[in-house]
Parts: sequence; C-alpha cells; structure tokens
Amino acid sequence: MLFGKKNSRSGMDIKSLRMLDRKPVKYVTERDSETYRELKLGDEGAINVSDAEFTIVCGGVNVIRCKVSEVNAAELMNKSGLTVKGKDLDSGREKSIIAYYSDGTVSADRKR
Repeated sequence: MLFGKKNSRSGMDIKSLRMLDRKPVKYVTERDSETYRELKLGDEGAINVSDAEFTIVCGGVNVIRCKVSEVNAAELMNKSGLTVKGKDLDSGREKSIIAYYSDGTVSADRKR
C-alpha cells in the first residue's frame, strides 16, 4: 500500500536501539529552545540500553534516561551520532539531545 497508516513511533525500532548498547559517546549537546544555542551536557560517556530503559551516561551522570518504549532516536545523516527525544525520567521534562559517537576510546581520568 502506497499511503499506509503512519507509524506512531518514528525513528529507530527497539531492536536497533538495543544494538547501540555500550556504544561510546564523545559528547552530548542539547539545544536551548529560547536562545537556540547548543549546551554541552557531558562528554566521554556511553549509551546503555536495558529491557526497560534507554540511558546516556557521561562522567557517571545520567544525561538522559527514558523508557525504551517511549524514546524516539534517529541516527544523524552522516552517521556520526544520533538524536534522542523523550521524557527524561530523572528531570521529568521532555528533552531533545544530540549524542556524538566516540572512536571507541573513553578515558576515565582526563586530568593528568
């Protein structure tokens, strides 16, 4: 069918989200809707996907934590990262962030 029923959930399906589990993240930003500036939320982290939750952690702090069934994620066109939209379970507010993938090396201690 050419014009089928629109899927209520856009972006990656749950199987694709699970493939991102333990993927290293270089840094995460959020666009401020009032000033339209990018705010850096954290760097050197990872994506964690469990049965119930999708979480991005940077420096031991949850940047975003959403229910897997309600998160909307899509890879950037150049495949350098992904956008994530959803209700953050920690802050209780709707968040829209961009997480940029790392080359695979994550340092635990940056001050040397």
